[in-house]
Amino acid sequence: MRTSEDVERYLKESAVPYQDLGGGMFIVNDLRSGLDNLAIKVQDNVVVFALRLFDVPAVGAPSREALFEKLLRLNSDGLLHSAFALQEESVYLQAALPLQNLDANEIQAVLDDMGLASSQHVPALRDTVAIN
Repeated sequence: MRTSEDVERYLKESAVPYQDLGGGMFIVNDLRSGLDNLAIKVQDNVVVFALRLFDVPAVGAPSREALFEKLLRLNSDGLLHSAFALQEESVYLQAALPLQNLDANEIQAVLDDMGLASSQHVPALRDTVAIN
């Protein structure tokens, strides 16, 4: 069974700058890869990744529906290991991996997927919100 120590070892191997907050909580701050303030939490038997991106437009805003449609389409064909999600009134990129047989390649795949989405998809999503 893997532990938070294994997750930390995999983060070290990936060479991303991170901070260990204790209790299985890590924060990745790597602006060059688009992972600014990525929270990683080892919780029970799962490793949860969450990256807050921006606020959702207010109910009734013309850009709200267009944003939601783009998020759903990107979840379908723009992401492999993560997904866009709504929490309260913010858009997040999220992923989860089972801890039991976790390996470094799985961690790296999620970091790469989230970094790619953050640098390629998020600017256009922010433009959708700002234009309308």
